[in-house]
Amino acid sequence: MEYTIAFDVPAAKMYQDFTSRDYWHSLMAAYRRLTPSRITSFSSDERGTDIVFVQEMPRSELPSIARSVIPADMVITRRQHFDPFDHAKNRAVGTYAASVPRAPGRFGGQYFLTDTDAGSQLRLATVCKVSIPLVGGALEDLILHHITSLFDAEEAFAADWIAKHH
Repeated sequence: MEYTIAFDVPAAKMYQDFTSRDYWHSLMAAYRRLTPSRITSFSSDERGTDIVFVQEMPRSELPSIARSVIPADMVITRRQHFDPFDHAKNRAVGTYAASVPRAPGRFGGQYFLTDTDAGSQLRLATVCKVSIPLVGGALEDLILHHITSLFDAEEAFAADWIAKHH
């Protein structure tokens, strides 16, 4: 799945936001209105920025097809990495992944943050694979549908962040 988010600020400014501890703490506070969420690791140095956070979903809130293969509350660990900003090309790349204990599948992708005429954009290239005969494809589609909703929410959060901080 490909998903693109547009921002009203240049890529260099958006990169500063994406690699700031304040941005991630604010995003977790927004998530906590919906589900328990917390940052478990944050580091930023000359090799880039790494963020690990956990989100919890009660099993009772999962769709029935997901409840059939996930025996307990779903604890999602998300890992985000941003390479250092490339000032010569005015862009940044990175990776992201999510994992769920005892879940038979994988989810992840790459970020591409670049300038546009109106500011910048973040293109997300996502891969989702669920290894369960007969229902794997249906679960992949369900996950990608929910990931689109998640990306929509994160886009709205970023727009609000930009309005308040730039």
